[in-house]
Amino acid sequence: MNKGIKFLSCLLLLLFISSENFASENFTDFNPPSDTSEKAIKKLSNKQAHRAAVMSAILPGLGQAYNKKFWKIPIVYAVLAGGIALFTFENNKYQIYHKELVYRYAHNQAHGDTNLVNLSVTDLNTQKAVYDKYRDFSAVGILIIYALNVIDASIDGHFKTFDVSDNLSLSIKPKTFYCVQNPLGIGAGLSFSLTFK
Repeated sequence: MNKGIKFLSCLLLLLFISSENFASENFTDFNPPSDTSEKAIKKLSNKQAHRAAVMSAILPGLGQAYNKKFWKIPIVYAVLAGGIALFTFENNKYQIYHKELVYRYAHNQAHGDTNLVNLSVTDLNTQKAVYDKYRDFSAVGILIIYALNVIDASIDGHFKTFDVSDNLSLSIKPKTFYCVQNPLGIGAGLSFSLTFK
């Protein structure tokens, strides 16, 4: 309990220190002044992406809020909650088989759980190993989800200054062509055309 309070205190302190640095920021969409050079825009974009990534690393979803992608926050927490629930389920199953094995080794008899009485020690060890493996997979999954949360915030931070003006256009059109493999001799596909003005 004491370690949890210390961890939470440190996390809140980091969050407070980080929020002071961002408090003076204007969280509106990025509109650079006309005299700003391309190098300055890129530097600002990198700075915003870095801040969003750090904020998401401190608290999942905070970087998405900084990037004004509020719709992503419930998704982040739902997926994290699913991963944590799966980890908890697998850990509880692991603990059941582990405790039964410890009891059997100490007392040379079954603990009395009706679901486990008919299982041999080998079966218990097998089940314990299976749930140990699944528990480890779910822990790795939680870390991957956490990392994807940080990566997503960083990428959205870079896209804040991405050029989406009319000078860039992509057109996709259906296209037919001659195809030797087709008995009718006709093939269908898509034609992509990227235009820079």
